[in-house]
Amino acid sequence: MGLFDAIASAASGFRSLPSGGQGVADAAQRPPDAVAAAAPPAPSPGADTPPAVAVGALSGRLRTQVGDIAARQGGAAVRDAYLRDVGALFASAGGGAPDLGSAYDAFVQAWRGLAADPQNPAGQRAVVNQGDVLATTVRGLAGGVEQLSGRLGDAVAAGVADLNAALDAINQENRAIVSQAALKRPTGEAEARRDALVAKVVDLTGAQVFSRENKGIALFTAGGQPLLDQRPTCFTSAASPQPAPAGAVDADGRVTDGRLGALLRLAADGSRRNPPQRPDGDSGAEVVRKLRSQLDVVAGTLLGRTRANQPASFADAYDSTMASAPSDLVSGFFVGANRLDVAVNPELLDGSRTVKGVAARAVTASLTAGGRQFAGDAVTVSGASSPAFAALVAGFWSHTADAAHRDSQAADAAKGLMADAAKGLMADAATGPAADAGGGAGVIDLQAEVGKLQTLQIAFGATGRIAHSLDEFLGVLDQVAA
Repeated sequence: MGLFDAIASAASGFRSLPSGGQGVADAAQRPPDAVAAAAPPAPSPGADTPPAVAVGALSGRLRTQVGDIAARQGGAAVRDAYLRDVGALFASAGGGAPDLGSAYDAFVQAWRGLAADPQNPAGQRAVVNQGDVLATTVRGLAGGVEQLSGRLGDAVAAGVADLNAALDAINQENRAIVSQAALKRPTGEAEARRDALVAKVVDLTGAQVFSRENKGIALFTAGGQPLLDQRPTCFTSAASPQPAPAGAVDADGRVTDGRLGALLRLAADGSRRNPPQRPDGDSGAEVVRKLRSQLDVVAGTLLGRTRANQPASFADAYDSTMASAPSDLVSGFFVGANRLDVAVNPELLDGSRTVKGVAARAVTASLTAGGRQFAGDAVTVSGASSPAFAALVAGFWSHTADAAHRDSQAADAAKGLMADAAKGLMADAATGPAADAGGGAGVIDLQAEVGKLQTLQIAFGATGRIAHSLDEFLGVLDQVAA
């Protein structure tokens, strides 16, 4: 197990505990759920984050580990921010509208009420009103997804531009350092500037850093894609609204780590490729594609026709019943083509037509019938009813947002631990053996690290799992320090 894996395993699920002995004792006496509930939320990408270490100033295994953790924390923060917005979108469609599951349930209940008294004008109005609320909720979600798509596209464009500019700047510093080194001139200032740029590229992409004998460096992604090797690579993305520069390399599928990698994966859409690709199983990938697909399936439960070997659809259940009055709307309770324009028939909304009350029993049976199959990207269900599928979609994104938040918290904890360890090692290396002997401030106090993690162990009652992670964590630290 690597250092990141050991830290992340130990940190997974941890929360901040009160400082001081009394706070630790209180936490140990409370159940784990109570400790977790009292924890502060993880910082957003724009808030303060654990201290960073200049990756370019390190070397060897420690540089790789620090860079890996920095990239993972950055990517986790990006996923957390966007998926939290998606979760909030499904919690309420905005403007005081109910969440999707509640809106669908209210629509079903309105039809149940009408089935009990088909000619009741109040029941007919309730069906129209609740149908309008449901359609408005679906359209509101669809509009929010399109706004999210636009934000992601702009963020990808900015991230790609930042990466290209940083790689160009590193290349210039590389050339200056190589020239100055050949002339036996100091290169410290140029290397410091390059270190800061390298740290930015690592944060964006999870780049691996390779030193050259002439004091230059090369950068590659973990998958082997060159970022900078003698000359910088210029990138573009299909998710970016900006035109691709001449000769640019597609970053999609090549840059997968760090903040930019997370953005590219969130915004990716394999359905637009030739041939189309199946949806990515990662919950942090192709989010806009999945949202569009799932909401289209929800809209299809209102607009679509009966499918083979399945119960009658809502539209067919309404349309196939004979009207009982001249004012009844004969067909087309909902109109539209998909998630973006589904709406209650305007003739019902303006009162020029009334709901066909004699259809209420058939419609209620259709809405509550199980045994349906639904196939949206990342959510495929068999044997469910239409309202159950709508509620499942909302629950899927709530669960996904919660999981992304937990991952971000673990990554923050890992980055903080790694930053402290790296700075201690750097200080130890700078002060030399004498500091080791004297117990200087730069030496990592492994006993103190054991105490910290044991405190968390007690607070969360996960003795076996955390102790195992502790052993591996301290073992890796010991190897790095050696």
